[in-house]
Amino acid sequence: MAEYLHKIKGLTENIIDFTPEEISQITPDEIQRIFYDLQIHQIELKMQNQELISAQEELTRSRNNYHYLFHQLPVGIVIVGANGFVEQVNDTLLEWLGVSKGQLVKKHLSSVIVDEDKVLFNSRFDSFFKNPEGKSIALSLKAKKNMPLKTKMSGKKIGENETSAPTHTPGQALIITVTDLDDL
Repeated sequence: MAEYLHKIKGLTENIIDFTPEEISQITPDEIQRIFYDLQIHQIELKMQNQELISAQEELTRSRNNYHYLFHQLPVGIVIVGANGFVEQVNDTLLEWLGVSKGQLVKKHLSSVIVDEDKVLFNSRFDSFFKNPEGKSIALSLKAKKNMPLKTKMSGKKIGENETSAPTHTPGQALIITVTDLDDL
């Protein structure tokens, strides 16, 4: 921190246009005005800092709320790229599958699909990815203790019709909801 403050001081000294001789010629009235201006500026900076702290706290609350909702939804959520590799997954789906996040993220989604349904998934994925609206795929996933979990997968492109897509180029990722058909 001290090194950072020293660097800032050096930068500000480079900005000052006054020579030591010019500074010695400043009148007491000018010094009082400059001191007053500096106090006003200091108060403004403190207020801006407080606003930034409040905004950061709100962003943290919002992020924590999103994180909680994403992971606690009663349906599985998986985000995949155009190549079918998992980018994100929620805790619900991980629990159903009995795997950790590290065992699924950056792996191809077909790695958790039972062998009998892999051909179906692989043959339909490109079409499903390109135009998921109104489509679903019924597949069985490899769940806990290698028991098949019958699911229905529905998708929505990330950012297709939105101005602010989270961390993805519009249309380059797909949110897939995974519904446990045994619960229906």
